[in-house]
Amino acid sequence: MGKPNVIILSGFLGSGKTTVLVRMIERLREREGADYRIAIVENEIGSASVDSSIIQEAGYSVTEMLSGCVCCTLIGQLVPALHKLEEELDPHLIILEATGVATPDSMANNIRKYGGYPTRIVTLVDASRWQRIKLALQILLTAQVEPADIVCVNKVDLADEATLAEVDADIRAMNPDVPIVHMAASTPVDAGLLDEVLGGAQ
Repeated sequence: MGKPNVIILSGFLGSGKTTVLVRMIERLREREGADYRIAIVENEIGSASVDSSIIQEAGYSVTEMLSGCVCCTLIGQLVPALHKLEEELDPHLIILEATGVATPDSMANNIRKYGGYPTRIVTLVDASRWQRIKLALQILLTAQVEPADIVCVNKVDLADEATLAEVDADIRAMNPDVPIVHMAASTPVDAGLLDEVLGGAQ
């Protein structure tokens, strides 16, 4: 088996990354079977952290990087951590859930350049809070959306059509050609939608 694919799951605090991560794992387990191995690198501190019992029940492993943001103090540790996961677990896929203030571009560049891993950036945005945070956090949100390979507009059940149209237009201004998908990850998500998010992960 060649190098495992890496998915960087990016998005501001509260955008629903952990919930989407669980949906992705459930879909991969359904699609690829019990022998499909996923390693998860977790960098979200506090109540948003992945519930380890959920991951253990699914038969997957979590490596926590809690001493700082992956995009800054831990960037030098990231590729060695991926190498260690590859050696110990031989995963088919590595999912990195970055902290909510991380910018994924530098992470992806390091992973590709120094690790040689095929890397995909999945960025989540919170439709329900977008209008309240987009101006105050414009630099950070742009840094998360611009390099994305796909953008998931989450919590669409909590936003009206006008707001969703505004979110899509703002995303297009930052990343004109990026695929945009809408979901409410707190409820069951269509399998085809999750396959689109996962891209070439196999």
